[in-house]
Amino acid sequence: MRLQLGRQATLVAAVAITLLARDLASAADEPWRLSSDTLVYGDSDNVVVVSPQVAVRRSLDDGGGNATARVVVDVVSAASVDVVSQATNRFSEVRTEVDLGLAKSFGSWLPSVSYRHSREPDYRSTGLGAGLEHRFADSDATVAVNYDVSLDTVGYVGTAEDTFSESLVSHAANFSLTQVIGPKALVRGVYTLSVQHGYLEKPYRFVPLFDSAGIAAAERDGVTINLSNFDDYRLPERIAEQVPDARVGHALAVRGLRYVEAIHGSIHTDVQFFADTWGITAETIEPGLSWSPSQAILMGMYLRSYLQQAAEFWRREYVVDDPAIVPTWRTLDRDLSDYFTATLGARLEWQRGILSGYVDLSGAITAYNDYLFLNGRLALVGQAGLRLDL
Repeated sequence: MRLQLGRQATLVAAVAITLLARDLASAADEPWRLSSDTLVYGDSDNVVVVSPQVAVRRSLDDGGGNATARVVVDVVSAASVDVVSQATNRFSEVRTEVDLGLAKSFGSWLPSVSYRHSREPDYRSTGLGAGLEHRFADSDATVAVNYDVSLDTVGYVGTAEDTFSESLVSHAANFSLTQVIGPKALVRGVYTLSVQHGYLEKPYRFVPLFDSAGIAAAERDGVTINLSNFDDYRLPERIAEQVPDARVGHALAVRGLRYVEAIHGSIHTDVQFFADTWGITAETIEPGLSWSPSQAILMGMYLRSYLQQAAEFWRREYVVDDPAIVPTWRTLDRDLSDYFTATLGARLEWQRGILSGYVDLSGAITAYNDYLFLNGRLALVGQAGLRLDL
């Protein structure tokens, strides 16, 4: 909880129909799949995350029914500006998560349920989900509806739960339609509604206050207030972050995918628009392609751009005339600010008999237009996994 990586509104999940001549990851003929994945994240803001996971899947039918179980461990080490600006040293934490899922097809219908529980030193989360998918028009069209609820408890490291404990309830519902267009193309649209209510602050985050004299002093000194000097110009008071207790978001995403004979692969374009009741709006665009240089290898790459406009109550500096009268809403959460991220990624998949694997590498550059403590960030992400179909 002390560090969250800013999970931005993401693009549409990968379309199940690949339109390639073969699907290297297919396990339809094998009832069991064992998998192991490891993700490594590092950025220029002194954050390192290592996240191994193991999973098992049992196919129940030919219509997509399966039973799954997964265990994830996140090891986080950070000395980011979020930490340093609060006069805190580097910290390390371990988060564990268990996921269970069950889906069973009944003709053209595929209902599913899921359960998730995660725990870290100052945060507990339990999630429940249900979904229903229906194929029609000779399986050329698929409609799916999903709903998830997350019940979270926010704590404070080293503090008993009866001394400090807050709750957060998050709902997410989405409706999707996937339509095959001829033998070589498809489109998919997804609408997502997200509703959160409860404690949306970070208990470790305190907001510095400035007055007109402090801002004027920085101007006279010819400096821009930032992480290295903000203590020289701020007021003595530092107040706890406070944001609205409710947040409602709307996201609309569209994917277009087409098989291209010349490259023995496909091209796709994803577009997503997001808006919420805090005044945040965002646009995501991702073109990409995949191709097969041989029977056993699939390669792909993509370029993603994400542009966000800040929350209505976001300020680089909160300037007050009287420290006793502060803004109702105030935050230092950079994920609520104006920023732009460009991500370039590549993926390699291979298969040899019952064993398959992949390597996924990406790099992202983020530019913060109006964040007090950071102008930009470079992040590198690597993920690799193995699959054993039995």
